[in-house]
Amino acid sequence: MNDSFGSAKDAKSKVIWALLSFVIAGLSIFAVTRAVDGFSFDVVRKLIAGAHPLWLGAAVLAMLGFVFFEGMAVRTLVMSFGQKLSVRDSFVVSAADIYFSAITPSATGGQPASAFFMIKYDVPTSCATISLVFNLALYTAAILIIGVVSLIAAPSIYMLFRPLSRVIIVIGALILIAMGVLFVLLTVKRSFVETFGRIIIGIGCRFRILKDRMAWNKKLENWINQYMHYASSIGGHRAAIAKALVFNILQRLCQLSVTMFVYIGVNIGKGILPASKVIYNGARLLGAQSLISIGSTFVPIPGGMGFTDLMMLDGFANLMPEAEAAGLELLSRSISFYACVIICFIVVVAAFFARRKKDA
Repeated sequence: MNDSFGSAKDAKSKVIWALLSFVIAGLSIFAVTRAVDGFSFDVVRKLIAGAHPLWLGAAVLAMLGFVFFEGMAVRTLVMSFGQKLSVRDSFVVSAADIYFSAITPSATGGQPASAFFMIKYDVPTSCATISLVFNLALYTAAILIIGVVSLIAAPSIYMLFRPLSRVIIVIGALILIAMGVLFVLLTVKRSFVETFGRIIIGIGCRFRILKDRMAWNKKLENWINQYMHYASSIGGHRAAIAKALVFNILQRLCQLSVTMFVYIGVNIGKGILPASKVIYNGARLLGAQSLISIGSTFVPIPGGMGFTDLMMLDGFANLMPEAEAAGLELLSRSISFYACVIICFIVVVAAFFARRKKDA
């Protein structure tokens, strides 16, 4: 991979997507506040002011855990191939994925950004690619596992949503299963990888993004030989795969638990509900979040913004007054998504310029 990821043309497109994401974020917040009668930001202010700091701190730590555990999953797979990737560098790789996934439609920018930094950290291109593709399969499996476990533990959480949201959740689950199959095929079937690669080259040449189709096909052949070398051996790394799957499950649980911690933080000790009921409702919100993450999978909007927010409001409004549900949604989403994206942006920018300085 060359430095086209950090080129002036690429930087311009990233700026455009970032600005568009800010606009969508603003519209998402506007939509949520307008969807609830009697809502005001004073509700959010009061929630924060009256929240237990320990539980809000747990929410922030969970958000950071979301970044950390993805990096550890990728690092585990990379090291299983005999390559090196430090914990610090894996955090940067994860931050790049999360940030660029958040500002590009259907999270298409995350993997190229992660691969860019992995290659800069001396991970071979083919190893970086197979690690990221297989980690996507594990990430998809983790979302489905948590969702299924949530439904088995509390089937009633599905009924928290309106009929349309329930249909969307089912569609999201089917798409996740299809995606999982696709990722597995990209790790075990050479013919599938070749076909996929030639389609991309064909599209690139058709739109004159790429030139000299024969040269690119030759590069593809050489790359596939290296790629399949790693892919053919991944089945022998069962311990690493299991470990990476656990990290992916922990990653998803960290993100989903932000809402649970925020809810407990703003309700515990208030005397309105007993502590056991508050914790129980918090657990139900975590389960609802798992279904929301499944439903938002196929939405081609950066970060699922707007869509995810309204689904959260839909599910939460059945557990508390609507104005409070909107306040909880905005507060928890601000921590789990917006603050997370900002932190990842800072990490990526710092790492990018540090690497540029080192390469100069």
